[in-house]
Amino acid sequence: MKCRFLLTVGIILGSMWTGFAIEKTSSSLDNLVKIFEQNPANPQTTIQLLKELNKQGKSSQEVLDRYFKTQKESDYFKDYNWTIVRDYVNDINSPQLRYVFDHQEKFIQHFSKDDVFQKLDNVLVNHLEKLYKQNETAYEMQLKRIKEEGYEHYDVVYDYFDIKKLRISKNAEDYFYKARKLFRYFPENREMIKEITAGALEIMTDVSRLKVIQLWAGKTVESKSDFDAIYNYVKISQKCGFNDVAQKYATIANNLAAKNNNQTMKQQASELMKMLN
Repeated sequence: MKCRFLLTVGIILGSMWTGFAIEKTSSSLDNLVKIFEQNPANPQTTIQLLKELNKQGKSSQEVLDRYFKTQKESDYFKDYNWTIVRDYVNDINSPQLRYVFDHQEKFIQHFSKDDVFQKLDNVLVNHLEKLYKQNETAYEMQLKRIKEEGYEHYDVVYDYFDIKKLRISKNAEDYFYKARKLFRYFPENREMIKEITAGALEIMTDVSRLKVIQLWAGKTVESKSDFDAIYNYVKISQKCGFNDVAQKYATIANNLAAKNNNQTMKQQASELMKMLN
């Protein structure tokens, strides 16, 4: 089945290569840029450069445009090209992603079904999320179009947004089952996991189910820098009876609040400490 997604008006294609405009802020990046310019068709160099740009928070669009001008569409099924598309191409209207949408079955044959759909699901929800926050009518039209196109994972994309309504309606049963589905298909989406954790704290009372949410919530506190995530993690850990974990992260929350000298954080951290004493 082919699903032809073209969800915004107009595609701006790169013009002829006129040089590399990235500001080189390190010797490693400078060296990678030079190697890339000498042979932009080399996937190993391209992947290394994309990793470095991502690490430094720089745009990789120039590199992607230049690299894919050297590649045939029929070679998008190569392992290295799928790695680049999967990890670095996020524009839903890019030629590479449009090709993946149009040849889903063949990509699934070459790679795992979960791998392909995790990428496509993420691309779709990222596109829809902007509309969801800004233009409800446009969001509903695009969601309807995705369904009409026959996208196999329409239900996953739909549930990504529907779970927000379940939180408002306090439908704990459906909330839990949809949360488990979303955890499977968006395992690295820490903001989504944090939001689901907050919702679970509001509407769920079943400890066995809260423990499933708590396990995933652990991903949101790996950096120990997101106060809201840590706050939720302490509360859900305490509800699950994991008092040692709750105590550890309450201390982290307290230290983070003091470091930021934020009064609201300090009040919330104090609440956590009192809750555990």
